[in-house]
Amino acid sequence: MAGTSSGVELLVPVVSDIIFKYTWLIKKYAHSINTQDSFDSPPFDFNVNGVQTQWNMSIRFWKGPEGKRLTNPVVLCLNLLSCSTEEPEQARVRFQFGVYNVEIKHWEMCHVSRVVLHLQNIHEMLSLGYRDLTILDRHVEATSGDVSVFVKLQLVPTEAERHSLSQDLTRMLSYTSQPGANTGDIILQGDGERKFPAHRCLLSARSPILAGMIKVYEQQVHNETQDTSGNMQEKCLELPGLSDEILQELLRYIYTDHVNNLDTTASTLLPVGESYHLPGLKLLCERTLVETITPENVASLLLLADQFGCDSLKRAALAYCEENATSIKKSLAWKVMEIVNPDLFMEACEAGLGSSISSNLDIIPSDTELRQ
Repeated sequence: MAGTSSGVELLVPVVSDIIFKYTWLIKKYAHSINTQDSFDSPPFDFNVNGVQTQWNMSIRFWKGPEGKRLTNPVVLCLNLLSCSTEEPEQARVRFQFGVYNVEIKHWEMCHVSRVVLHLQNIHEMLSLGYRDLTILDRHVEATSGDVSVFVKLQLVPTEAERHSLSQDLTRMLSYTSQPGANTGDIILQGDGERKFPAHRCLLSARSPILAGMIKVYEQQVHNETQDTSGNMQEKCLELPGLSDEILQELLRYIYTDHVNNLDTTASTLLPVGESYHLPGLKLLCERTLVETITPENVASLLLLADQFGCDSLKRAALAYCEENATSIKKSLAWKVMEIVNPDLFMEACEAGLGSSISSNLDIIPSDTELRQ
């Protein structure tokens, strides 16, 4: 395509500002859009201020009311694939998409997006943001069917953010988990084998439930025979029902107001937020779940929302039922709902499901249906 090619550039308007530009040439886009389910760019690296990051761009497709894939507009995404940094910190991220107009040989620019990103050592994909993008004939090279898009990316860690309370507490939490560290004054243990050092005053201030448990713990330790050192860390405060992964994220939230991998842990952490009276954690999980509703999980999320009083999630799930009635299939979760919560089941039906979810409880879905 004349005027464009895949590659990376560094754009530096002033010495202190580093702007990274990645151009993605999607070859034969027009010829493969009807056969490919998605498009992913090659990964590209962006290293600045001691932070090493790897990114890619992707194109995904919306689905219509009947579940049919729409070819316009597409969803153009910016994804963080991995990050390596000496210590966790926050950074301001500014990015802007563009698409090349082959008729006038000029880039058409999207609006600038800004987010705050928590930088830490991760090796799992994180979608940072997306834009709806309509790709028209003027964007497609006539002979090859190629399309070019780009992203400008700026990553700015600041001293103010580097020394914020959240960042300092993140470092405090990381020190407690280092081998041989003796910086906590209590040890927590869930159902796993791992033990987590922590600080009683912070746990008590954040959660009234943990505060009560710590008082009982202290009384038990006081009543038991102590060794000559009087070391109270020999005994763990047990938190049953929490895996090592969930306990680690619970502590991360208590210390920093942040949770990693919410896309996979939100449904488990939401009841934890309720149990330990952490409304901020519960709200964080609820917002994430609102964005992850699918035909397969909408029934489970309805049950979860109703059980724990998540009004926003419940409204979003009911609206999803109304808008996607034809794509929602019978599953075990719907059968459970009809038995244990018939009022909620009827509310979902009235929202638009109608006959698409019947009460034929004698028809048990196959394993294939449950996995879909």
